[in-house]
Amino acid sequence: MKNRIQVLSMIALVSLTSIVYAGNPDEGKSKIAVCVACHGEYGNSMVGSFPNLGGQGKAYLLKQLKDIQGGAREIPTMLGLLDGMSEDDLADIAAFYSTQSRAKGATDPELVELGESIYRFGVPRKNIAACTACHAPTGIGNELAKFPSVAGQWPEYITQ
Repeated sequence: MKNRIQVLSMIALVSLTSIVYAGNPDEGKSKIAVCVACHGEYGNSMVGSFPNLGGQGKAYLLKQLKDIQGGAREIPTMLGLLDGMSEDDLADIAAFYSTQSRAKGATDPELVELGESIYRFGVPRKNIAACTACHAPTGIGNELAKFPSVAGQWPEYITQ
């Protein structure tokens, strides 16, 4: 009986360890070679159609990587890029990008007032909720709820 309890305790500990692995940013840096072409060395893209990953929440990034790898989120430009990566690899990549600096945003000055209005109040006549509800008043997202930061994203990416 004692051995059975020890075995069950060990299984529970191993299961729990795999669930809470937080990822290692240093390991993640060594695993992003394929990511750099689109997202930049530190997660800040040079092209408006690719999202900036630097400074995003780790839980959000890991969820997106898992969804892309598993096919729940289809991104044609990422097809096959995550094949062969383990969940720990994905956690390491997410940890690396989450520790990087967030890009500074830029937008057309003529659209700032309209954009701020939509962000803060939504578009009630079209049943569009205010962005602040999920992405916070400052646009930094909500890590616990896995809502991404929209601060510093390219206008082209946000429009997509």
